[in-house]
Amino acid sequence: MAPRSRFIPVLRQILDLRRDTDYDATIQQVREDSALRPGSRWALAFAIVIASVGLNVNSTAVIIGAMLISPLMGPIVGAGVALGTSDVPLLRKSLTNLLIATVIALVASTVYFAITPLVEAQSELLARTRPTLFDVLIALFGGSAGIVSVTRRTNKGQVAPGVAIATALMPPLCTAGFGLSHLDFWIFLGAMNLFLINALFICLATLGFIRLMAFERMSEPEPGARRRIQLIISALTLAIVIPSIYTGFNVVQETRFKSAARRFISEQLTFADRSQLNVALRHRRDSSTIDMTLIGEPLPLAALDSISTRLPSYGLATTRLIVRQPLGAQPSIQEISDAVRQGVFRDLDARVQTSSSVPDPRIGALEAELRHSRTRTLPVAPMAKELGALFPEFRSLSVARVVTVTSSAMPAIDSAGLLNAVVGWSRLPSRAEQEKVRQFLALRLQRDSIRLTSTLER
Repeated sequence: MAPRSRFIPVLRQILDLRRDTDYDATIQQVREDSALRPGSRWALAFAIVIASVGLNVNSTAVIIGAMLISPLMGPIVGAGVALGTSDVPLLRKSLTNLLIATVIALVASTVYFAITPLVEAQSELLARTRPTLFDVLIALFGGSAGIVSVTRRTNKGQVAPGVAIATALMPPLCTAGFGLSHLDFWIFLGAMNLFLINALFICLATLGFIRLMAFERMSEPEPGARRRIQLIISALTLAIVIPSIYTGFNVVQETRFKSAARRFISEQLTFADRSQLNVALRHRRDSSTIDMTLIGEPLPLAALDSISTRLPSYGLATTRLIVRQPLGAQPSIQEISDAVRQGVFRDLDARVQTSSSVPDPRIGALEAELRHSRTRTLPVAPMAKELGALFPEFRSLSVARVVTVTSSAMPAIDSAGLLNAVVGWSRLPSRAEQEKVRQFLALRLQRDSIRLTSTLER
């Protein structure tokens, strides 16, 4: 016998799913799992609240725990088995229970996010608003693993927990509840799209393997009914997959841009005597930007132009580089203030020389204000110690007077006006906490106008 002819039967024996399929027990278990009894409904509501808390505080472990409790997989698998076996009563029961479960999940998550004091959308929440082709693949292969596990004679439950975690049915429903509670319908629609992707492709994977393992049909549908079902499934699949392919392409492009931009910054804009601050990477299809602040001795414009010409070699031909450079090498707040004022005075003197030989009395007032400002210091160090005691995430504090130059013929400086405070954190606090910090600084500095900027420091 030829080697190829001997290999094919062996391969079929290894991959054959029918030999270990428990047909009767599988149908019985699917019917039980697709039922949504009162206890299952309460368990679903509790699991949704747990998952919502995990999303709210950005805790992956809590989210995973909630997904293990959720009974959402049962009705979806039941619908797939019903389609594969032409079991109309089971299909009707599964879809009804799935609709009830979805409503319970949306109500529970909406109520939680409506009453929680944590109103910021964390990264775990936002990650569920942009479904891609990768989510389609996860749902398809996760559903395949689930139905193969359910149909085995032994080790039925070993794969089910992993499938529940991988396909992540609950987090999208929690995110949709967040969108409803905040009336943000873009978040709601994106999250519901992800949930529908997961549910549909778990169902389709189940349908495919039920047909592959030749489960007995409960009834033989009419040709017209079969064509209508196939048309509905095809239309739903295309309606969900096409936007996911587009979003997935954009995600891949954005990931490539950010990777190339970080490599460019690491190789071209990293210096031993300068520090990078507020690096912002903004991806657009036609014009992306790298926006950053470089603290230290300012780079000459010729050097920046030379660095910008290297962008195409990193695949960033359509990217614009923006580098903001404060004055001086590691300048103090007082040095920045004095330098700005001196620049204003030089500009004033040049204007006076070119316009009139009669001195303006405001120049003397501004020069006196500069001399007086050198004798005043802001109590930055004591405030930094107090903030460090109040907020463990606090790292640094810088406060500077904002110099305002009017558009009139003569500039004017109001030293008692707006202050700009830059606060560094190891983890960015909520808006409410940042407002408390701003009020604290306003009280300590006895100023009504303070602008607070929070930065992340590692």
